[in-house]
Amino acid sequence: MKSEIDKLLNSLAKQPNFMVMHFAKDKKYINQIQSWCKDGNLCNEYRVLTFSTEVEEELKVFEDEITKVKYLTSKRPRYSMQGKFYDYLFVFDLPQNLEDFLKKVYGSLKNGAPSFIFLESRDKNFAYRVESILIECNFVATTIMEIDNLLVVSARKMHGWGG
Repeated sequence: MKSEIDKLLNSLAKQPNFMVMHFAKDKKYINQIQSWCKDGNLCNEYRVLTFSTEVEEELKVFEDEITKVKYLTSKRPRYSMQGKFYDYLFVFDLPQNLEDFLKKVYGSLKNGAPSFIFLESRDKNFAYRVESILIECNFVATTIMEIDNLLVVSARKMHGWGG
């Protein structure tokens, strides 16, 4: 039986050479997203990013021809990688300053790129606050849903909206 994350992934359209940016704090969901990326041989890059050097070392085992793991410091001025623009954003490692994080990641996303922020908290008020911050950071089409017992806030970067 497919998990809800698998159903979400399979509902997303894949274009040739699509790229995925994934902020992770552990290995949970990496196998599923990596398998989805490899299915159909359309993915150009699956970039797994972490704010912990220890987690980076743990996740290096997932590296292959499309999967790259990298440590990022939250002090970095932006999170773009070599001028690349990503088609999808998955966030499982929510930094304390979400607004600063979203502003840094915004420029790395293609216009219309779906973004999914997975929340450990089951507090709907917290999900509404995350949704509000997304809107403040020029993301649109926000939705709050439940996937695998997690609240997920989804949004899209839209062309011509604030940056």
